[in-house]
Amino acid sequence: MFGSPRAAAVGRFAGGALLLCVLGLALLVDVGAGTLGNPGTGIVLYLSTGVAGAVVLPVTGIRLPGGLLAWAACGAALVSLACSAWLGVAARDGSSLDKASDAYALFEPTALIVLLNVTARRGSRAGTVAALPLLMTAVVLRPLVIEVDEGSSIVALLLTLVASGALAAGLTGRLVAVSRRQREEQIRLEQRLAFARDLHDFVAHHISGIVVQAQGARAVAAKKPQAVGDALGLIESTGAEALTAMRKMVGALREDTDPHTRAPGTDGIRALVDDAVLPGARVDFTETGPAGELPADAAHLVERVVMEALTNIRKHARGCTAARVSLDVSRRRVTARITDDGSQADDGSRGAQDGRTGGGYGLRGLREVADAAGGTLTAGPAPDTASDTGDGWQVVLQLPLPLRQVRR
Repeated sequence: MFGSPRAAAVGRFAGGALLLCVLGLALLVDVGAGTLGNPGTGIVLYLSTGVAGAVVLPVTGIRLPGGLLAWAACGAALVSLACSAWLGVAARDGSSLDKASDAYALFEPTALIVLLNVTARRGSRAGTVAALPLLMTAVVLRPLVIEVDEGSSIVALLLTLVASGALAAGLTGRLVAVSRRQREEQIRLEQRLAFARDLHDFVAHHISGIVVQAQGARAVAAKKPQAVGDALGLIESTGAEALTAMRKMVGALREDTDPHTRAPGTDGIRALVDDAVLPGARVDFTETGPAGELPADAAHLVERVVMEALTNIRKHARGCTAARVSLDVSRRRVTARITDDGSQADDGSRGAQDGRTGGGYGLRGLREVADAAGGTLTAGPAPDTASDTGDGWQVVLQLPLPLRQVRR
C-alpha cells in the first residue's frame, strides 16, 4: 500500500548518489577556483569545510539515527559559525581579508543546506529544534561577515532562498512521513478490531456447538450410554477447532498479520455448512452462478454471516428441523440467504437477532461491515418457509462485486 521496501531502498540510494554528485561538483569548483587555498583564510575554511563534509557525507549514504543526525548537524553549524566569527574579527584587525568572497566557498554552504533538509526531515525533535536555526544562520551569515555590500547581500539572499526551499521540503517530507505513520497505525487498529470481531464469531460458533452437544449427551446418557462416547468425541473435536481458531486470531493480533489470506471461492463456506451441528435438523447448501470465482474478501464476509446465522439458529430456533444456506453469485452481485423453519421463542430472542432491538451484536456488527462494503444485511421472518408449525426465519446478505470497501 505504501510502497515496497525495495523501492524505498532504491529511492534512497538514488537520492544519496545525486547528493554526492552535487557535493563533489561543489568541491571541484572550490578546488579549481583556488578558494580553499586563499592565504588570508589560513586553516579556517579548511576546518569549516572539512567538518561540514565529515557530517554530510555519511548522511547521504547511511540512514543515521535521528538524534545523532540532528546533534551532528548542530556541531557542524556551530563550527561554521565559529569560523565566521573568526573571519569577521580577522578582517577588522587589518588582515588581508578585504573581500566578502574570501569568507566562503561553494562546498560548505551546499553541505549545510543538505544537512538542513535532511535534519528537518529525519532529525529527532529536540535536536531538530536546536539545529535548524543554527544551520540557517550559518548559511546566511557567512557572506556578510567580512563586508556587507551589494554582492555579498545578493549572495546572502540567494542562499536564504535556497535554504528556505530546502527547509520547506524537509518539513513537508517530515509531515508526510508522520501522516503515513498515522494512516498505518489506523489501518492496524482497524485490522485488530476486525480480528476481534472474527474472534467473537469463531468462538461463539464453536462454543455454542459444544453446549448443544453436551446437552444432547446429557439427555441421552440414561437411555443410550453408548451414544455419550460419540458426543464426547464431537465435543473434543469442536473444542480443538475453537482453540485453533483462537490461537490463529490471537497470533494475528500480536503479529499484525491477516489470518484470512485465502484463495477466491466458496470452499470455506461449504466446509462450514458441512461441519455445522444442529440437533434434530439437517443443513442444506446450494449455490448458483460462478461461485468458484467469488473474490476472497466477499467470500470471507459471506462466511462470517453464515457462521453467525447458523450459531443463532442453534441458540434460538426452537423446534428447527431444517436449515438452508443458498448462495447466488453473478458478475455484479452475490446474495447469501440462510433460512430455517424454527419457531419464535417466548422470550423474543429470535427477534433480537435483527440487531435493531437491543440484541444481536454479532449481526449488528456484520450489518455495519456490509454497509461499508456497499451491501445490505437483513434478518427477519421468512415469508416462504415450508414449515407448518413454525414461522421460520431468514438472514439475507447482498453484496456488490467488487466490494466498494473491503473491511473484515
